Amino acid sequence: MKKTKVLACVLTVAMAAGLFAGCSKTTTITTEKFTKACEKLKLEEFDLEDSASPDYDDLEDGLYAVADEDYCEDNPEEIESFLGDLGLGGVIDADDVTSLAFAAKCSGMEDLTELDDPEDLPDQVVDGAFALQISLADDYVGDGMDFIEDMLDQYDIDVKDLSGKEYYAGKKDGYFRFHVDIATVCKILLQNEDLMDMVDTLYDSDDFEEIATSLKGDIAVSFEINGSNIFIIAGVGFNTKASNLNSFSKAFGAASNPTSVPANKNVVEQLIEDAVDNYGGLLSGAGSYDDDYDDWDI
Repeated sequence: MKKTKVLACVLTVAMAAGLFAGCSKTTTITTEKFTKACEKLKLEEFDLEDSASPDYDDLEDGLYAVADEDYCEDNPEEIESFLGDLGLGGVIDADDVTSLAFAAKCSGMEDLTELDDPEDLPDQVVDGAFALQISLADDYVGDGMDFIEDMLDQYDIDVKDLSGKEYYAGKKDGYFRFHVDIATVCKILLQNEDLMDMVDTLYDSDDFEEIATSLKGDIAVSFEINGSNIFIIAGVGFNTKASNLNSFSKAFGAASNPTSVPANKNVVEQLIEDAVDNYGGLLSGAGSYDDDYDDWDI
């Protein structure tokens, strides 16, 4: 009888632990576990000390790289440069990075970069995902979430206007998750009169509308910080499902697949308005569409 009661207690604790684990707000994963997940995904390891850069074939097959503690200590400038590329240079001290790892897999990117006719956009298919894990020597929750809030503020987006699925900032962890439906984005683009006026200077607006209304897919990103651990996952499914992002989310044990976050139309509208205000003049004078050569000259 006592054994039965003990077993029942153990099962109760195990079930409770499972429930709490499933409700975790942020993803906690070490560099070692991240690396093992990359191996299970059958990604090819890329040596950071290799002078050669990955090409599109490597990206299509999937790759990952690891900067262990020794690499971080021996290459502080490389770590600082990497953080700068991510926009985190002013937030995280490179000396506090004890290890990091990132992974990427994307198909269709080469065809998209070689695109010279916008009418071919509806035929393009891109399925890509990126994930990054950073282990730090100090707690960066406050600084990390302040960075997110400041970044959103630059686009006139108040975190108070975001849902609990999009933004959370606690004492021990926090996250920002963003998901947009490409079809919805295109619809909002077409409704922006200032943007459409610019389109008229670059391209036939009717043709642009026909192209835009045929595009679909998802773009999603999640920035998560848990004490001294940062996890970022992002992906795109352009004219297709974001299959690679789904695979990454499962393999890395993401607390939430960012594609499950409801798209925020207000945020998308604000981002588009901001882009038009800041870059409209540059876009309108940057190039033209040449019907004779069927080439996008921008």
